[in-house]
Amino acid sequence: MILDRDLLSLAEKLCLGTSESEWRCAVSRAYYAAFHRARDLLQALGFEVPRGELAHAFLWKRLQTCGNPSLGLAGSDLNQLRGQRNRADYDLVGDVSRRTAMTAVETAAAIFRIIEALTPDDREAAVEIIKAYERDILRESTWRPRPR
Repeated sequence: MILDRDLLSLAEKLCLGTSESEWRCAVSRAYYAAFHRARDLLQALGFEVPRGELAHAFLWKRLQTCGNPSLGLAGSDLNQLRGQRNRADYDLVGDVSRRTAMTAVETAAAIFRIIEALTPDDREAAVEIIKAYERDILRESTWRPRPR
């Protein structure tokens, strides 16, 4: 089994490489490390994260709208990281520098720190605001009570 932290560690190592292909892979792995950390958080809070393509926007939108300024920043950063990952994986014409890769890794590490710093009260407040966002704005509910 691989953990999200393993992906972040690999991204850090890839930044030390000397080729653009390593730097592109670093950007991609940094994004997916942050993606999985955010997904694990929302699932732990009781939200059913969709599989496939829909998961990406699901995560950043809920983080951005949860009422916690730090998590809101994490959501915005996650969305920006996804754009960088798309460019690194799909746009082979444009250059990806070591600096770009390092910035992506730093951003993913910051998302990890924000999520790790959440208190139980922060988590509870985020759940209630996300539930209201889904109910009032999205007109859907993906939250399910967690068995005790």
